[in-house]
Amino acid sequence: MMTEDAVPRILARPDHSVSRDGLSPSAIKVMYRLHRSGYTAYLVGGAVRDLLLGGKPKDFDIATNAQPQEIRRLFRNSRIIGRRFRLVHVMFRGEIVEVATFRASPEPPEGPDDWEEAEAEAAEADADPDRTPAPTRVDRAVYGTPAEDALRRDFTINGLFYDIADFSVIDYVGGLDDLKARRVGTIGEPERRFREDPVRMLRALEYGARLDFEIERRTREAIAECRDEISEASPARLSYELFETLRSGESATIYSAWRGAGLFDRAFPDVAGRTDEDMKVLKEVDRAVAQGARFGDSTLIGAFYLFPFYREFAELTGDGRKLDNVEMLRRIAVMLEPAATNLRLSNHTLHLLMQGLFTLTKMNRAPDRGRKVLKLARQEYFGVAWALFRLAGAAGLVPTDALQGWSAAVLRLDETNDKAASEEGRPEPKRRRRPRRRRRR
Repeated sequence: MMTEDAVPRILARPDHSVSRDGLSPSAIKVMYRLHRSGYTAYLVGGAVRDLLLGGKPKDFDIATNAQPQEIRRLFRNSRIIGRRFRLVHVMFRGEIVEVATFRASPEPPEGPDDWEEAEAEAAEADADPDRTPAPTRVDRAVYGTPAEDALRRDFTINGLFYDIADFSVIDYVGGLDDLKARRVGTIGEPERRFREDPVRMLRALEYGARLDFEIERRTREAIAECRDEISEASPARLSYELFETLRSGESATIYSAWRGAGLFDRAFPDVAGRTDEDMKVLKEVDRAVAQGARFGDSTLIGAFYLFPFYREFAELTGDGRKLDNVEMLRRIAVMLEPAATNLRLSNHTLHLLMQGLFTLTKMNRAPDRGRKVLKLARQEYFGVAWALFRLAGAAGLVPTDALQGWSAAVLRLDETNDKAASEEGRPEPKRRRRPRRRRRR
């Protein structure tokens, strides 16, 4: 790894695979406006990593020597956010490009807590782009050089820059070597970086699992040494990491890496499962995501509760007993409450999850009449129940006849709704005007 005063390794345009064709038009627009206004503009972080690996970045972050108010004045479609360190969100239709000023601060990145507390301030920034922000400890932060900004990042493979001025890739931290070796290593001493921000341990294992990279030896040893500290991380940030992983399409692989390192049990002690049963359901989640499915938080966290739920259901209905609905609801609430508190699930998310799981008790047999399907489908929580039911069916938790019967019934319902929607949107046919009779003369 290079030091702050070392000369960076620079790859000219012919020597690397990053192309403007891989960037979003919005990111290019932001970078060029900064550059043409006399500022440095670098694409940074995971986007550069993914482009060098031949992948498609999901978002584009930019670093510059322009300060937040200067950035804000350049982009009227932007707002300043941030409690510890001010960032600028430049907003386009369907995309937000995040722009940050180079900094030397080693503090961890902004998390969900910071975004929530910044909303009121962001609204003021929208109303008055030229206002002077209220003094906070953010204003005492020291803005840095590109080298200092690279050195305060987490992993070498995330510390690479792409310069829009000459299309070069700039490496202050040895990230190019680690990309070539397919290796995940921290910038600086691993143990110190993980104690600064324990969430980095989850991310190191995530990158290793998702990119199929090896975890560098010192980094791996530091995770084993520091893993107990993950329980001290902000619950909001842990929740964010979990849900982002569940939406990634690689959740089973990442979850396995977290479990193997002893981090999942410590980070999410109240989440049900933590057994090989979870892998079956998470693989189905990943398969559905790969096919374009989009799940809400209720469904994603519910994936961990399918096996426990069906065990409770079997216990209450054994020997042909009729289900005690009140007891079933009570057990679902007891099952979910600890995780709901620690993951900061909203009351609405918890309500959808509880009712979605309970609805599965009504779907364990094929529907015998269409009115039952229609009645359930009208409920707000049916979407969660249906998504969980399909995951449960793929994991072998639902009788085959029930899965086939409900699938056919929901398909018929969808076809009926599509037909009704089509007819509602169709203009009424014009009345044919009867020809006027010619009056006899």
